[in-house]
Parts: sequence; C-alpha cells; structure tokens
Amino acid sequence: MVQDKEITFLDSFTANTSIVPEVIDRLMKDLCRMNYPREEIDEIILSMDESITNAVQVTMNCGETACVIPEKRNITIRYMIKNNEFDATIIDHGTGLDFIKIISSVPDMNSNMYFDQILSYATESEKSKLSVKINGEEVPLRGIGAGLKIILSFMDSVSIEYIDKKKIISSDVSEYTDGTIFNIKRKRRY
Repeated sequence: MVQDKEITFLDSFTANTSIVPEVIDRLMKDLCRMNYPREEIDEIILSMDESITNAVQVTMNCGETACVIPEKRNITIRYMIKNNEFDATIIDHGTGLDFIKIISSVPDMNSNMYFDQILSYATESEKSKLSVKINGEEVPLRGIGAGLKIILSFMDSVSIEYIDKKKIISSDVSEYTDGTIFNIKRKRRY
C-alpha cells in the first residue's frame, strides 16, 4: 500500500451533534490511510471529538441575544494529516470562553492563600500549551475545563481566537463575540 504524503479535509456543517461521528469516522479512516499507529489515532480522535462537540454545543446553545443570524450557525472543520504532523481548525459561532471568569482566577493579594495561589498560578502557566489572543495579545488561562485539559495533554499546541460580529475586537467575551477559531497541532509521536 502506497502511503499518502498528505490528507486534507475541509467542510462546513449545520451545528448538530450528528456531525461528530461523521467527521470522526472520516478522520479515523484518514489517519489509518496515513499509517498512524493506534495509540496516536486514539489521542487525536479523542481531541477532535472533544473539540467538535464543544463547537457544536456552544453554537447550538447560542441564544438570540448573543448571536446574530441564528439560521447561519455553521461549524467549519479543517484538518491536515501529514506523515509527521496533524493540524486541525474548528470554527464555531458560539459565545466562546468566559474570560472574566477565567481571568478572575489570578492570585488575590487579599487572600490568606496568596502565596500558594502565586505558586499554583506560575506552575500552571509554565505547563500550559494553550494560546488565547484578545486584541492580538496572548492571554494566559487558568481554571480551564476538563475538555481543554484533555486536548492539551494530547496536542503540542492549542490556540483560540475570537470572531467578532461587530467587526471590532473586544477585550472579553461580550455581546459582540460571535464565534471561535480553535486550532490544535501535534507532531507525530509514535
């Protein structure tokens, strides 16, 4: 069997949970065609399943107040599989992460646990492979959910950028946020 040098996939879907198994099945077949080992396939599939599911959920749950043109709530999925790397982007039209809540986990100087918070904050910051940009500036995240932690454990890099429906960039998740561009990458490990 001749191994492909690169497999790419790009498609847009209406936000519906039925797209998850469809895309995951296609991805699994493509990873097998590229002769990725089972362990690598499992890690990539778990990360993509979590990423696509999150995108579908935030897009489907996008209320009238937060989203413009609800009938155009699509998810776009792109991935590229090379012999030595995997790269995927999922674009949704949900409300995104709540940065106010996440950033509030910054150490509190008035807390009795301030020095413990600083140590924890610094340790987690060094371990993080997640990149989030607001106004072009990278923002460190703390207190992220289990899904992102799973993805971070299997990917070399994760980046999140926001789409802004008012054609301005806001400094936090607000009524102007109209989606997320979520990118994951990893070099082949096995």
